[in-house]
Order: sequence, then C-alpha cells, then structure tokens
Amino acid sequence: MAKPNLSPKINLNKHNFESLLQERVNNEISKYVINSNEIDKSMHYALSNPGKRVRPLLTYLVGDVLNLDFNKLDGTASAIEIIHTYSLVHDDLPCMDNDDLRRGKPTLHVKYSESTAVLAGDAMASLAIDIILQDENLNSDLKVELLQFLMKTIGPEGMILGQIQDISFESTSANEEEIIKMNELKTGALVEFSMLAPVIIAGERTDQWKKIAKRVGITFQLIDDLLDIQQSEENLGKAAKKDKKKNKKNYPICFGADKTRDKIKEYQDDVKTILSDMNLTDHPISIYINKLFDRQR
Repeated sequence: MAKPNLSPKINLNKHNFESLLQERVNNEISKYVINSNEIDKSMHYALSNPGKRVRPLLTYLVGDVLNLDFNKLDGTASAIEIIHTYSLVHDDLPCMDNDDLRRGKPTLHVKYSESTAVLAGDAMASLAIDIILQDENLNSDLKVELLQFLMKTIGPEGMILGQIQDISFESTSANEEEIIKMNELKTGALVEFSMLAPVIIAGERTDQWKKIAKRVGITFQLIDDLLDIQQSEENLGKAAKKDKKKNKKNYPICFGADKTRDKIKEYQDDVKTILSDMNLTDHPISIYINKLFDRQR
C-alpha cells in the first residue's frame, strides 16, 4: 500500500493539530516496521498500540514555532517515539515493573514472551539510532549532534540511570531532591530531547526553550505518579496503584497529593510565563502543554 504524501508543513490550529500530528507520526513509523518476521511482528505490536505520541507531538509543535520544514523532523520524531516504546517494553518486564497491561492491551512479554520483549526493545533502540543516521533531510553535523544528545539522554547518565534509581529506591530512602532528579532522568530527559531536538535542527538555542523543556519533562512524571494513586486501571490503560505496592519513592507517595499538585502548579506557572513572554499563548504548543498539565484533574 502506497504511503500518503506528507507535506513539509501542516497548517496547524487548536482544533486539528493533535489528530494531524498523530497521523503523521503513525504514517512515519509504519515505514520502518515491515512486519515480516517474529521480531518485526513484536515491534509492530508495541508501536501500533494506540499511544498518545506525546513526545513526537512536542517535537513537531516546537518545530512549528520555529517554522521548520516538517520533513526535517520526521526521522527524529519517529526515533523518539520508538525509543520511548522500547523503554516501556523493558519497564514492563517481569524483572522490572512486571506489568501485564500497557495502553489497554497485554504487554509485549505477555503477548509474545519475555525473551522476545527483551530483543524487541533492543531492536527498537538500534532502529531509532539508524533512522537518524539514515535521515537524508539532515546533514552529517546535525546527525552527530542529535545522536550525541540522544545517547546522553537515554544512556547511563540519563534515562537508564533514572530507571536504576527508581528500582534502588524501593529498598532505600530518598529525599525530595533525589526524587525530582530521578524524575528528570527517567522520564524528563527524553521529553527534554523531544523539545530541544527541533531547536538544535533550527539552530535557535535559547535558555527559554531549555527551561520549558526541563519543567515539562519533570512535570509529566509528577502527574503520572499522581494519576497512579488516583485513577482506575480502566482509565489509565495499565495497572493502577502499583507504585505504592512496590514501595516506590515517587513524589505523591512521599510528600502527598496536595504538595504534588503545588509542585505541578509551580512548574505550570513557570512554563506559562515563559510561553507568554515568547508570544506563544495562542499557539498549539501552549494548548498542548496545558492539556498535558491538566491530566491530573
């Protein structure tokens, strides 16, 4: 089946941006998983699970602010979602969080096998790197810079460090600063990369984008942790109230829901102020970030 032609730019507005960008992400990802063998089938199962595509949407929305040709973002946006999905597949493994449900469907190791899930996660990480390497819309210098940033984001100084801290805190104590740092690493770092990758591609680095990206990344995990103690499994599409059962040291468990909401509001107010200073209050990126922050309600 022929793939639809994707224009370099989409006319985004507050009513259509989510559906248009989600469709674009899904079309792009479908190019890379052919579903021709066992590992492809398992990757396809994980990647076709109906996630919200939050991270690549942030990439496109920042790119829209910077007036970037979306063809320059497609490969990176796809790689980000594939990396995120790999991290979920490994998080769900019996040796990690041991979850049976993800996005309302059986987790990959339940659908296939534990070994298949391990290898599918490995394959997705490799695929994401290769997508950026093979991206004909980026020059070599940009590819090197993006991949260096991505490897730091997801490697032993980033996401993986945050994940091991999350596990180790199950049997030790953690203070507020350590919990915030863990959130920044295990979840926030990839969100930051998602928002800063188009800034790098556009050559428009500013402290404002860095501040927004960091606050959005940390807050995303704070809200997830809050939802875990408040929402049902049906609403979440995954196991609920699992963090307390596992003796996790997340922010609402350690400091309460009210203080968590206060922290979220603090970050939300910071982001709103910066976006207002950048004259982006009415841009879809502000609408989307506010929607992400309002998930707690």
